[in-house]
Amino acid sequence: MPRRFLFVLLLVPLLGVLGSPSTGCADSGAEQLGAERHAAAFPADLALLPDGEIPLGKTLGRISSRAGENLTGVPVDPAAVEKEIDRLAERIRPALLDRSNPRAVISSLNRILFVEERFTYDCVAENPDNYLLDRVIARKRGNCLGLTALYLMLGERLSLPLRGVYVPSHCFVRYEDASERINIEMGEKGAEWEDARYVRKFRLTGEWPYLRSLGRKEMIAVYLKSVGATYSRKKRDDEALRLYREAALLYPALPDIYFNIGVSYHKKGSVDEAVAQYRRALELDPGLAVARDNLGVALAKQGRYTEAVAEARKAIALSPRDPVTRGNLAASLCALGMLEDGVREYRKVLEIDPDNAMALVGLTNAHYARGEFHEAIAYCDKALERGWRFDPALLGTLEKYRDPSPDAAP
Repeated sequence: MPRRFLFVLLLVPLLGVLGSPSTGCADSGAEQLGAERHAAAFPADLALLPDGEIPLGKTLGRISSRAGENLTGVPVDPAAVEKEIDRLAERIRPALLDRSNPRAVISSLNRILFVEERFTYDCVAENPDNYLLDRVIARKRGNCLGLTALYLMLGERLSLPLRGVYVPSHCFVRYEDASERINIEMGEKGAEWEDARYVRKFRLTGEWPYLRSLGRKEMIAVYLKSVGATYSRKKRDDEALRLYREAALLYPALPDIYFNIGVSYHKKGSVDEAVAQYRRALELDPGLAVARDNLGVALAKQGRYTEAVAEARKAIALSPRDPVTRGNLAASLCALGMLEDGVREYRKVLEIDPDNAMALVGLTNAHYARGEFHEAIAYCDKALERGWRFDPALLGTLEKYRDPSPDAAP
């Protein structure tokens, strides 16, 4: 779940909803030569290399191992990942003697990986164990990023024409050669999905950078972005920014990278830089609702409430049932002095999420500001039940307007 905020800072970086790369049909000898020749090019220098010379598996393995050790303090042996990929590839190889039927090839891969080896899908993107390769292999469990990376590494080892594909907050694998183009969905044990299903599920519109087959650099960038998001969640935003910048060198057209950079700057208090990065993300994907929402929040923090309201309305047009987005619009409206409009939006938040504490607090403050103390008391009490703490002065004022208890002495 991406990070957003407004007067309450709810910033969440987009995780490696990954697009995966093209592990193409490169011959294994060429891959080994590339690995030896460019062993030192890691990872930013990869941007200078031809895509086909980049050893995808070795690069992802090194990034994963480095991140795993840095994030957990537990040493990771990249050679162990390589050894297990070798083992899986050798298990699969005999089933691929006849490669004339691509769907039969995919079926064999799926059977061995998801049935015989019992790898399973876990959609929790926030858990790094679901995409760090040594953990994915040890637990036989991964999210779309972890399983896509594993599938592509096997494809590279077996010289299969597999590429990664990216849609917002999700990725999958594509078999693509001169005659066939087959999507392989990790969330359904390698089931085939048509492009149209992804368009419907992820509400894709326009010709933004989605649903196309990715190159190796682009896949590595998506992986780096996901690792960076984990650092950001652990409040290590300087390290996250370094990884995001490396990712941007490899995949400069990926909107999520700039959104994530904006989140880290926003959390660090560098609001001007955050605004610039959110705008850059929106140039690449005007439909990225969380970037539109966070841009509105950042503008509000700068006191630019009219612009903040405009961005919040655009975000709601993209995501009308999102309570965070509506709450941010309500807060901006109240800050602009449009209390009646703000109250209306907060009430819409409660229609979507009746226990939303921020809406209850917002309604308390809005009614209090309008002198509607009995209405403020009703919402204040509900917020207090949910553990919210108010300014003692506000509580003292509201106490004066409470209806006397039926048991009170005359």
